[in-house]
Amino acid sequence: MNKNIGSYITDEQLVEQYKTGNQKALGLLYERYFNKVRQKCFSYTKDSDEAYDLAQDILIKAFTKISTFLGHSSFSSWLFVIATNHCITQLRKYKNIHFEDITLCYNLYDETPDMDARLDYETKEESLNIKLEEISEQDRKLLLLKYHHNYSILDLQKEFQLNASAVKMRLQRARHKMEQKMNRRQLMAAV
Repeated sequence: MNKNIGSYITDEQLVEQYKTGNQKALGLLYERYFNKVRQKCFSYTKDSDEAYDLAQDILIKAFTKISTFLGHSSFSSWLFVIATNHCITQLRKYKNIHFEDITLCYNLYDETPDMDARLDYETKEESLNIKLEEISEQDRKLLLLKYHHNYSILDLQKEFQLNASAVKMRLQRARHKMEQKMNRRQLMAAV
C-alpha cells in the first residue's frame, strides 16, 4: 500500500481492511499511533524507555483485540482507552506514578495524595471522552465549553447566537443525553 494513499484512508477504514485480510493496514495504524501512544505513556511514567516499552505492549494488545473494535467510537478513542487502562494497571503494580503534568493540565485532585483516587479519575475521564464522541458535535461543543472551559450562559449565548433560555434548554438536553449514555454503560458493565 502506498504511504500517500494510506494518509487518505481513515483509521476505521484501515481496521476494516485489516479485518478483510490486508495485513499492511496494521502497519499504517502502527505508524500513525506509535508516537502518540508513547507520548501518552510518557505522561504517566516520565521515563522514555518505559514509555517506549509500554507503547509497544499497548499496540500489540490493541491489534490482537482489534476484532472487538466495533466503531461505536473513533479508533483513536478506543486505542487511548486501552493505553490509559494499561498504563494505570502497570503503574498500580509498580507504584511508580508521576502526576505533575497531568495535574496541571486537568486540575486533578491537586491536594489529594491518594493515587487510587487519581487513577479512578483518569479512567472516568477517558470513559467520558468516549461517550462525548457519541453525541452530536453541537452538543459536545456546548458541554465542553460550559464544563471544561467554564463558559458562562452569556458566553454561550454569544458563541451559539441563542437567547439564554435556548442555551439552558440545550445544555439540559445535552446533559440528559450524556447521563443516558453513562447509565447505559454502567448497566452493560453490571451484566
